[in-house]
Amino acid sequence: MVPSRSISAPTERAPAIWRSLSGAEWLWPAGLFVLAVLARVGSLLGQGFDGLYGQDPFAYFTYAVGPLRTALLHFQPLPPFFWPPGYPLLIGLGSLLFGATPLVGEWLSLIAGSLVPALTFLLANEVCIDLRCGVAWVPILAGLVTVFHPQLWQSSIVVMSDTVSLAAATLGGWALARYARLNRPRWLALSAAALAYAIATRWAYALVAIPCAAYGVYLLLSRSRAHRAEAVRGAAAATVSGGVVLVALLGPGLLTHSATTGPVFTGDLEVYSWSPLNFLRRQFVTADGLLSYRLPNGLYYGLSPAHPDYFTPLLATLLLPGVWLLLERRRALPWVLLVAWPAMVLGFHAGAPWQNFRFTLAALPPLAVLLALGAAQVAAWLRPRWRWLLGALIAAGLAWQALGGLQLARQFIVRKRGDLALVAAVEAQAPANAQLLAFNITATFDYYSRLETHELWSLDAGQVASIVADGRPTLLLIDVANVEAQWQGRAPSNNYHWLRDGPGLDPLGQYQNYTLFQVR
Repeated sequence: MVPSRSISAPTERAPAIWRSLSGAEWLWPAGLFVLAVLARVGSLLGQGFDGLYGQDPFAYFTYAVGPLRTALLHFQPLPPFFWPPGYPLLIGLGSLLFGATPLVGEWLSLIAGSLVPALTFLLANEVCIDLRCGVAWVPILAGLVTVFHPQLWQSSIVVMSDTVSLAAATLGGWALARYARLNRPRWLALSAAALAYAIATRWAYALVAIPCAAYGVYLLLSRSRAHRAEAVRGAAAATVSGGVVLVALLGPGLLTHSATTGPVFTGDLEVYSWSPLNFLRRQFVTADGLLSYRLPNGLYYGLSPAHPDYFTPLLATLLLPGVWLLLERRRALPWVLLVAWPAMVLGFHAGAPWQNFRFTLAALPPLAVLLALGAAQVAAWLRPRWRWLLGALIAAGLAWQALGGLQLARQFIVRKRGDLALVAAVEAQAPANAQLLAFNITATFDYYSRLETHELWSLDAGQVASIVADGRPTLLLIDVANVEAQWQGRAPSNNYHWLRDGPGLDPLGQYQNYTLFQVR
């Protein structure tokens, strides 16, 4: 049977950090920020990693320093793009000051990713005030499990929008909690603006905005008659601030460009589908071909907090006591920020036909706070002489996280080195004036290679035939096993078969999983 003891209510001698931050107590979030920066910078020192890998980072960067930068210089509306423009807009603005280098995007991700632990600390502090939790180290632990979170660490060193949108959403959640306690309209306005920017950076953060907006409306409606004027000012401030951000970032592009120009910030919305039946499925046919996974979607996302690249199995056990505490206290704010937020994020992705561990990052701050509350609850259950066991579990979990974060960051750096080695090997094999047909690795060759490179996915058989017929030596670089398994009946597979069965292919070498052919 679970003991009836719970974490204590505040006392006069309790440290002030859980009540309301002031003065030197702001050193805690500042220290978490610095610790996160040092950890991430330390993993990058001497590695020459510029944050570009795979495909999506190249798309963000080339859009930001290409058409977007041109539009900024000429005071024109934001040009069309597949994803929302919040993150590339920062890169474009940064490039005006520091030049068109991917390091601008990498440092934006690093700074935003390092702000997330500090903002998680602040969020935990507000939740502790609402729960009347007299345990001063709860916000500190919530920040630490975020500092060393492996997936956040990795996302902080690449040119991707994940950390910028997560920092904005966490700022919005903290500002909402501040408004709930202080009833000052400026906090509700900040919450609305931050959440709007998060949405304008990654559409998935609309899932976070929904429960936050519902709770904000509840707060406005529940204010007493004496504070009705404050409620009206709060509603107006939130509407204006959130609306201005959304309209400024999304409005001009959506109004200026027609559907014939391609996706305008809404590419994700056009390819996504959702069904509760997907919770039980592990095989899907999508725009990315046939996807087969080891676990059903529901288990994959439901178990993600216990993954070694999340909280590790050690620290994840503390989430359940945290839920028990919320059930006991029955306060609306923690349920909105700590339960509805991650449930919306993980539930949506469990019903969508993709498994990508990076998507779980959007649920990190509330789960980190819930974990820290669970640790405080376990400490209340344990007798004083046994509390060292909890400390040992937390220390081991944090060490596991730190090692996992360092390893995950290094894996991406090693992967990037392998891609650059592949570029060098293919260039060494390429005849003079050769052109390259490639799949999956195309963006890397576009940016780092002298070869004219064509993406096999975007070509039909007629276009491939035209490229081959122009008289120049033509090379093909693909992962044959992946094309045959995942892309049957689609452009990569169809074009490979046309080249193999038509002109013919002569193998030149095997590099990692890729085979280099010369078209006859």
